[in-house]
Amino acid sequence: MENRNFIRMVGVMLLFCVVAAAFHGSQKRIESAIDDSFKYAIEQDYQNRKLYLVRKSANRIRYGVRDYALSPSFSQKIGSYSLRTTKGVFTYQFKDSIYEETAKRLLTQHLLDEVNRLNVNQVKSYFQERLKQKDIEAQVGVLCLRDTVRYWSDADSIVPKEAYSTPRQVLDIAGKIKVQAWADYSWGTLFAHLDPVVYIFLLLLIGVLMWIWPRRKPQLELEDAEEEEPMEELLIDLEKNELYINGVPCVIAKLDLALLSLLYERLGECVSREEIKQQFWSMDENSDEKIHAHIKNIRKILKDSPYQLVTVRGKGYYLERT
Repeated sequence: MENRNFIRMVGVMLLFCVVAAAFHGSQKRIESAIDDSFKYAIEQDYQNRKLYLVRKSANRIRYGVRDYALSPSFSQKIGSYSLRTTKGVFTYQFKDSIYEETAKRLLTQHLLDEVNRLNVNQVKSYFQERLKQKDIEAQVGVLCLRDTVRYWSDADSIVPKEAYSTPRQVLDIAGKIKVQAWADYSWGTLFAHLDPVVYIFLLLLIGVLMWIWPRRKPQLELEDAEEEEPMEELLIDLEKNELYINGVPCVIAKLDLALLSLLYERLGECVSREEIKQQFWSMDENSDEKIHAHIKNIRKILKDSPYQLVTVRGKGYYLERT
């Protein structure tokens, strides 16, 4: 029984661990998808704003922005990037070497901010569209931080406490433009993104727990059992000279057991002293004293039992169940 209880306890703990790990894994997958969706939204916005440079004539864009943005880049790492304008040459140093294409993107974002700034509502729209493609239903918002000025999408400045916030990303080479998003998804989304293998494992584990768990009888059967509680009986074996009261063996003399057996056979019926004399001491002059002594012994034996030996004055004795 103790081993079975231990197995049940371990099974329940394992079940909780599996459920917790499953939801944690689902949460991480959703948050990773949110991060990727926000990066996708930023990229879409960047590509669309870059088309602005193609549509505009070169003489309407200052400082040669178009030439820099649309010029080819090489697949090599660089430690700095220079921009030549009518105001001079501006050189940007990087803490670590980065690919020229990445540096050019950061510079283009910096230059685009002068002629075609990032639209947080447009980024939010791309963000929501991408999340829907990944089957993630969530309330979202986008923040753009330009120097110390904050720009919120629509009326999304109040972020729910339970919402997940993406890492803040620096868009431009000068580090002045930063963007961040938040997404508030429901428990239903967590369930929808659980690994299918987890469902199979949980079903198997629950099945094992149900198999080893103790089965309770229906309430009706329990009530019937209480109503039909069996009567406690005396078990008498004259051949082996054994007496059991409520299943407990009792020490009793052979003649006492024989007299008790006579009374028990006629439970509730008075057995006269004369009948007892004729059966046990028909020729004994001291039969009355012997009957009294044996009745006294029997009463001591039945003291803590559900049976009682009753004296009927002038007649005899009978055994009754209390």
